[in-house]
Amino acid sequence: MADRKRLGIVAVAIALAAFPTTIGIAWARVLVDGNTPSKVIGTVAHGRIERAHVIPPWGPGYVTYSFFGSAIGRQYVDGRVREALLATFATRSRTEGGRRFVMGETGWPWGGRFRPHRSHQNGMAVDVFMPVQTKSGEAASLGTWPWNKFGYGLEFNERGEMGDLRIDFERVAAFLLEVDAQARQRGLRIGRVIIAPEFVPLLLETPSGHQLGALSDRITRKPAWVRHDEHFHIEFEEVAASPAGGASP
Repeated sequence: MADRKRLGIVAVAIALAAFPTTIGIAWARVLVDGNTPSKVIGTVAHGRIERAHVIPPWGPGYVTYSFFGSAIGRQYVDGRVREALLATFATRSRTEGGRRFVMGETGWPWGGRFRPHRSHQNGMAVDVFMPVQTKSGEAASLGTWPWNKFGYGLEFNERGEMGDLRIDFERVAAFLLEVDAQARQRGLRIGRVIIAPEFVPLLLETPSGHQLGALSDRITRKPAWVRHDEHFHIEFEEVAASPAGGASP
């Protein structure tokens, strides 16, 4: 028992010592990032990207799901996607009284295979964790830790509830409206949204859900290879392009 306790103390000490270094590496990626336009090659399921741009580990209205994930380069996207996301986080946070969104995984700096995801290959696919609230209606954020697979292991029921937390589907719909508008200002649009199929009616029946219009047709109704209950997946495309197909993320 004493040996286990010492081992636990050592593990905590190592983690605390490594934390500043991890944050430093994450921000170093931001500092060396340029403004050269990205080059998207192929599709989200079979593609790659040149000159991808990193999403900072935190900023107005959001924080990364993992400083470690950010440090090792798992949050790179097309530059236009990054700008659309950052503008959306800031706008929605101001509108929602300071809510902090959680940015999930996006892809490697060079794109290509991005395990365990089945897409995220060309810088045009992103994961955003569900905005949640307590049963009393207070805004909350999901905890994304190694022991819950950095948030990807969390499980909501078919009503979007998990313990004292419930998904705020109105905020999800409002986010989709805003990020699509921001993307269109940059020559992109939402091509596909993946969430758990049982959540789609809950999303569409909200006030902002009623405003989605044609965008609602880009929300998948079929199950993906893994249940998208703790996050929603967005794929962007060029405005002039047809809605992209491809494998589920």
